[in-house]
Amino acid sequence: MIRAVIKRIWLTLSALVGLVAGTVGLTLLGSFPLYWGEIHWLKLTEYGFTSGQLFGNYRQLMAYLNFPWVQPLRMRDFPTSVAGAQHFGDVKQLFLLAWLLLLLSLPGLVVFFRSEQWRRQVESLYYPAWVVALLPVVVGGLAALDFDQFFVTFHHLFFNNNNWLFDPQTDPVIMVLPEAFFAHCFILAFVCFEAMLVVTIIRGYRARQRLSR
Repeated sequence: MIRAVIKRIWLTLSALVGLVAGTVGLTLLGSFPLYWGEIHWLKLTEYGFTSGQLFGNYRQLMAYLNFPWVQPLRMRDFPTSVAGAQHFGDVKQLFLLAWLLLLLSLPGLVVFFRSEQWRRQVESLYYPAWVVALLPVVVGGLAALDFDQFFVTFHHLFFNNNNWLFDPQTDPVIMVLPEAFFAHCFILAFVCFEAMLVVTIIRGYRARQRLSR
């Protein structure tokens, strides 16, 4: 009995960690086509750069943030202050942590779902998935009401300094990374998170149906 409870808790935590890390990973990958669209939608070329230059600098920034061997941060057209470099370094640590958690949680989940017992065990994810699915809805609602305050609160939660308050004079890259872009990234993350939860809920529902026959 105790062993079954522990296994169920382990499965739920592994799924949740994998879900959050997977959401971060999908959002980071999805940010590339999103930013390309933002260059045109938000008219970022008005700052004196071509769309190719902007996207090239974004790729350089993302390469630094996502690959541990890319050091230091260099963007061809944008200088970076000491405070700005420190903030991007903090972001890099969070991104690398997300990728590490995804790598650690994904193999166990893949092996589990390919095993013969997955139908019985995945049932345990059915109700927790519904509970977890409601949390982003609440957070998303709060963000929609006042994204500026949500953005500030988010940074206070994840960073212990004010280096994220970029000065366009010393860190001009912030002009081509407007708040609207980050708002759209949060929307993308919300969609990815909820989509993966829907898949989990559907699989849990089907498992419950099979077991009840």
